Amino acid sequence: MPLFVGAISGTSIDGLDLALVEIDEEQIQLLQAETADFPASLRNRLDRLANSDNTDLQVLGHTHAALGAYIGKAIKTFLERSPINSKEVRAIGSHGQTIHHYPSGGEAFSLQIGDASRIAEITRLDTIADFRSRDIAAGGVGAPLVPIFHQRLFHDNHRDRIVLNIGGIANITNLPANHAPEHVGFDTGPGNCLIDAYVKEKFNQDCDLGGRIAATGTTDLKLLDQLMSDEWLTRRPPKSTGREHFNYEYVRHAIRKTGVQLDNADIVATLTEFTALTIRDAITEWCHLSGDLIVCGGGRLNAHLMRRIAQNCPDYEVLPCESLKVDGDAVEAAAFAYLAYLHVNNCAGNVPEVTGAQGGRVLGCLYPA
Repeated sequence: MPLFVGAISGTSIDGLDLALVEIDEEQIQLLQAETADFPASLRNRLDRLANSDNTDLQVLGHTHAALGAYIGKAIKTFLERSPINSKEVRAIGSHGQTIHHYPSGGEAFSLQIGDASRIAEITRLDTIADFRSRDIAAGGVGAPLVPIFHQRLFHDNHRDRIVLNIGGIANITNLPANHAPEHVGFDTGPGNCLIDAYVKEKFNQDCDLGGRIAATGTTDLKLLDQLMSDEWLTRRPPKSTGREHFNYEYVRHAIRKTGVQLDNADIVATLTEFTALTIRDAITEWCHLSGDLIVCGGGRLNAHLMRRIAQNCPDYEVLPCESLKVDGDAVEAAAFAYLAYLHVNNCAGNVPEVTGAQGGRVLGCLYPA
């Protein structure tokens, strides 16, 4: 079967996920996966760009080049450690790093950096990148793009399923067993992003490891009500969002509006509950009423968050995707390998019911080896 490599740095900027995947019309097989840690200096540059509304063009250009070189070297090393000859790889699908995502209005755009020319030059492999722009040009919101892959990987003819991906932002894919849903998938709101942002600011940690901080706190109902009043949460799908909306300042603003003094652990507990409730509300409003809730992405490792999701979604069996023998850290990278496969076969990579585009479109731009 043809081989493809997928690469993505998600909203949390917690590393570069890589996947080597065999794909044909009948089968998808994940052969190898890993997460490459960013050098601290590069991660800090990416984090500053993603959290700034005023970006210096020189800084943007240098970081775009640096990330492309890093991705290319990481993929080359990844393939050197694999049992296959890299010349057997048909193409790389590189998502890059989202810096700004503004999917609404007449001048909507979504900007991912990570110079694909450098990736192709370093790896000597065809590289496909810039997957979101064509969907946005066709009237879509450019995200989520993983539902078409979730459909291939997780659909079951006998079990209703929802796939929940918890990265920085959370998104769901609705997979009824025997019929096509009206709304196949969309972003539900924050995943790890608010928790991570607050914990980094107040505890000097990258994340609430295992949900241990949240587990020591108590949900504050006044702050929770303020967070739940966000108008974005009531919008109908298709919809997508990012750190432009859900960020540290968003939390600070909500705390100021409540006028209450809270312990930091209570705030983390409240942000965790907010994430769980926005997921629950999206599922309740737009999906089937029971079945499997398959969780992938970094959020599945937050045990406290997983308990809160299970508590708030009692009609679903909440399953980390490892229970289906799928590496939960590799799903999104494998999805972009699959989008590369669709590109080289001139097949649409978006789902118009998900993104709101005027129709199916071949996604991505090719940078030849």
